[in-house]
Amino acid sequence: MEPKRGIELTTGQKPSQVSITIGSATVNPESHPANTDLRSQKAHVYLVMDTSGSMKGSKLEQVKKGILDFASDAFTKGYSVGLIAFNSTAEHLSLPASSLGGLQKRVSDMNAGGSTNMAEAIKMAHYHLDKTDTTRVMVIATDGKADSKRKTLKEAEKAKADGIDIITIGTDDAEQDFLKKLATREELGCKVKPEVFSRAISDASKLLPPPRAITRL
Repeated sequence: MEPKRGIELTTGQKPSQVSITIGSATVNPESHPANTDLRSQKAHVYLVMDTSGSMKGSKLEQVKKGILDFASDAFTKGYSVGLIAFNSTAEHLSLPASSLGGLQKRVSDMNAGGSTNMAEAIKMAHYHLDKTDTTRVMVIATDGKADSKRKTLKEAEKAKADGIDIITIGTDDAEQDFLKKLATREELGCKVKPEVFSRAISDASKLLPPPRAITRL
């Protein structure tokens, strides 16, 4: 059975009744009501994007578009957005920013080549998200298999144990079961058709939890 398209929103009779379909799973975020007062909130999300050799061409262009669309929506939710690319090694491209500015330039310069060192990328994102007073999320997108599943799962478990949420999106040779294990919850790991890869990345912003309030003495 082919996986469903991207991430889909379904709205009920009341404005608050919204469900999100990712692949073949449905997530109901109503337990995380939106908080419009961002003055006492702080949240960071890292986009951890596969730029291995198999991403050359249209897939990399889809990723670039998905990053910018995701960031634009994440900013409105009170998030700053950072960027890490990974192939044979991980590369830190941008610290979390709250506007497209420099992020747009870093995205346009992304190139594909090499293997899929996902473990190093997750470790790097974890390092830069190591702030206990913030809401922290990483979104991982890939079209293939990690160089080492064991190391990748180990780094993901460390990040989750530190309170970091992980959302995963895959296409092509990515393994759906592996994506679900990497994610904070199974329903936050999905595999989509290549033609909706960009949309799935951008729509992952709808799964971001509301920034939690920070207590100031």
